[in-house]
Amino acid sequence: MAPRYKNGVHAYKAVETETTAHGGKGVELIVLLYDGVAESLAAARGYVERKEFKQAGDCFTRAMTIISGLRETLDFENGSPVANDLLKFYNALTSQVIHAQIQRDVVLLDKCIDWVKSVREAWEELVCRSDSMYETGEGESTKRLAAARSGAAVAAAC
Repeated sequence: MAPRYKNGVHAYKAVETETTAHGGKGVELIVLLYDGVAESLAAARGYVERKEFKQAGDCFTRAMTIISGLRETLDFENGSPVANDLLKFYNALTSQVIHAQIQRDVVLLDKCIDWVKSVREAWEELVCRSDSMYETGEGESTKRLAAARSGAAVAAAC
């Protein structure tokens, strides 16, 4: 179990470093990570349908690594209610992805993809809000709090 934790953190840091190097912002990084989860699950779905289970397993592993990275970066000290909602979402998503993989259930996999896309859309909306907040001069902490609340609200609804 420990190697997965380390792999998730390392994968997240690698994406974070690369995104930062390209001028990415924190919320934009979250959107990219959600894109990675959705793309990996969609690819896994295609492989499952074609009964190419080795390749499907690789895609499931990538999705789970990204989810693990997202989970490990939750800040319970500074955003406890939001972090708790996101933790519940990541745990539920992980459970459903595992069941979809074990059962080779594309319907359940579609449900997982829909969850990820719903939360991703909320984060994307926050990117747009963040851009407009920069233009209006609102403070960084206000933006982060608004971003976290909106993303967690969607996650809690899933």
